[in-house]
Amino acid sequence: MLGLIATLALFTLHVQTGRAACECGYIDSQGHVWREALIANFTQPAGALAALQNDWYISNWDIPQGSNKVIRYTPNNVFQHNDALGIKVSGYSGSGPVSSGEVYTLRSDIQYGTFRMRAAVPSVPGVVFGFFTYISGTQEQDIEFLSSDTDYYQTVHYTNQPGLLNGDVDPDATKDVVVPGADFTAFGEHRIDWLPTASKYFYNQAQTASITKNVPTTSSRIILNVWSNGDSLFSKGPPTADSIATVQWVQLYFNSTSLAEPAFQTACANAGNIPKCII
Repeated sequence: MLGLIATLALFTLHVQTGRAACECGYIDSQGHVWREALIANFTQPAGALAALQNDWYISNWDIPQGSNKVIRYTPNNVFQHNDALGIKVSGYSGSGPVSSGEVYTLRSDIQYGTFRMRAAVPSVPGVVFGFFTYISGTQEQDIEFLSSDTDYYQTVHYTNQPGLLNGDVDPDATKDVVVPGADFTAFGEHRIDWLPTASKYFYNQAQTASITKNVPTTSSRIILNVWSNGDSLFSKGPPTADSIATVQWVQLYFNSTSLAEPAFQTACANAGNIPKCII
């Protein structure tokens, strides 16, 4: 617990001090340097929704699903929950759209980075919990949890879209991973490292998969959502009771198309070439 408190305090320090404290960027454990950061601490005293205000949108629209049920993203399904951020699919009434929840970054200029969330997955069957980069259906890399999976508490689905090839699952673009001994219903860190040549996926700092096919090349947003459309082959459901993902924090360290390398280097020099912030 003390380690978590110290870590959350560090996240808060980054937010309060802004870019000036890390003007020369962030260096991760793999040696990659990222120019910018966006950090949301949903356990802060001001509350989870306040942490969304400056950098995130809450979705509010319907998405038709063909022969499946309409997904209705509603702000009511993104809420303060147990000292963290709750994102849920509401218990289904039996008719009409499925009330779901989603947040996504205001910024769509993110291009390569390391993206991390500390979360607990839903346990009520019939939903998908996603953490992913997205700008189009062919420029997307996904972490997804299916609460109807038999071993939902230790099974994770990684995909660089498109995940299908000639109508079948493409094994080079999709990895379904069981992490022995894991319990995703307890808080843990899930991570995507988006590199030019590979998408690398991690759980609690240990790499669980690497996909080199369909690696996105276009600047994107970051999205978290919980949804269901009743598809018997994927989300299943909809759930008969509220199915909630709980997120304590999201850390995004990245490069962008808005801050080019020369401008970054100039800013670093103007700051006195201070040491890079270690992440």
